Amino acid sequence: MKLYFLSFFIILIIIGNSPIFAQVKQYRTQAEIEKEKLEKFKIIKHSITFSLDYGYFGLFHYAKANDNTTTIDISDYHSMLNMNFEYYPYENLAAQLSIGLIYISQEQTIDSINFTPGYGLDGIYAEGSGKGGIILPVTFGIKKTFLKDLIRPYVSLLSGFTYMKIGTGTGSGSINDIEKNIDYYSTLKFTYQFCSGVQIKTGKVVRLDFGLHIYGTPNISPSIGGIDSYSGWYLFGGMNFILNPNRKKSKTR
Repeated sequence: MKLYFLSFFIILIIIGNSPIFAQVKQYRTQAEIEKEKLEKFKIIKHSITFSLDYGYFGLFHYAKANDNTTTIDISDYHSMLNMNFEYYPYENLAAQLSIGLIYISQEQTIDSINFTPGYGLDGIYAEGSGKGGIILPVTFGIKKTFLKDLIRPYVSLLSGFTYMKIGTGTGSGSINDIEKNIDYYSTLKFTYQFCSGVQIKTGKVVRLDFGLHIYGTPNISPSIGGIDSYSGWYLFGGMNFILNPNRKKSKTR
């Protein structure tokens, strides 16, 4: 009987050390390693990030002025570029700096040309007009993300200022004698900004970013560029880059 039990235990030891069991043990260990890598991959605590977004800006109806004394209507310009800088002291909370830009490219138009014979180039008399400008909202605030996965919804609340400068002008005269009349309008207004969106981590450094920003300012008096306030919505898509991907990663909270 003793010999029987001894033989049984020897067989169990041999089977336990067989290649089949060794492979199962190795497989489980590898799975645990991969799981640990994935969990670390999700961590963004202590990250410094930079975002570059591009999208469509639309003014709210109440922000448009009833009368426009300039040749520029800001509500006609919808392309907007936005940059964000973020620092995550915690896994789901970040400090955020947002800088937007709407660029109104310079446009020059010849409105009329008259020619008087016998005066050469001086006999050509032209009248023209032009316009251009920028809108620059700069805000700072906090960003709250939800979930601790590769896909993270978020909301942000920021405040700061918006700088607007536009120029309009006319010119007339011959090729050797041109008179210019240029007017510049500018204003600096307090601005609040609310953001909502989602970020999707696709790599060690890159996250996709999609969302909606809401901007608002007090009334602008007198109005500038056909608007009474810089209040509207910005629908965008872009990319978010983690600038310090090799930082030391610790437990999240």
